[in-house]
Amino acid sequence: MVWILFYYNSLPDLPNECPYFSNEIMHRDFIKCNPTNTNHYEYPKFETLSYDEGCHPCEVNRYLDREDPEKYVVFYTRHTDTSRNSENKVVGYFKIGDEDYFTWKQGRSPKRGFHSSESVLLPKEHCISIEYTSRGVPVSWGSSSIKSKINETVRHLQENKKNSELNIYRRYQTETKEIMELLMTQSGREKIYNNCIYDCPFKHHCFFSNKLNKENPQYLDDLYRKYTIHTEEAGKDSCSIKKC
Repeated sequence: MVWILFYYNSLPDLPNECPYFSNEIMHRDFIKCNPTNTNHYEYPKFETLSYDEGCHPCEVNRYLDREDPEKYVVFYTRHTDTSRNSENKVVGYFKIGDEDYFTWKQGRSPKRGFHSSESVLLPKEHCISIEYTSRGVPVSWGSSSIKSKINETVRHLQENKKNSELNIYRRYQTETKEIMELLMTQSGREKIYNNCIYDCPFKHHCFFSNKLNKENPQYLDDLYRKYTIHTEEAGKDSCSIKKC
């Protein structure tokens, strides 16, 4: 068994009343609203339980080339609470299953990646704190300072893969699919924007709403236009988004 440790940007804690995001899930940072975001928002692909070379391309390709019988990608993130306190935590793992090539944009070469054959993703309150702040990508065959901690963590995750209270990967998948279905359509993006900017009573205490308020009304389009799943009304742009 070997593992590699990948970082991802997570959504900071939002008001419990948020209709879009559950605070039990360590969602990826869909709109780069976490103050610690490193300019990434598309990975891991919790909605499909997959990963590809769109992020960490060199590491992904080298790892897929290894012939080890059991390979795990362990995910950690910098969890940020509503007071802006942050702490690095392990969220779970994908066990590498079938290799695949994923289409991501018409006219572009597919991206090499894999489907998870076994997934363990923890509720936010049970994510495991780690003392690791370096920029490197630790691996089990290396000499990282947290090698022993990650070995122990992987064993803990494996032992609890059938524990439905600790392994809630299906909820990660379902909730990510639901938000992506909104973000991948013009009407869905408008709905999120208008609700968060104008209708939410907690918008002044929400990282998500504050980010949208600081950006122009086209911000969600700029992030997700390439993912749009069907052609909507010809010539339609974001003019139906309310403007001050």
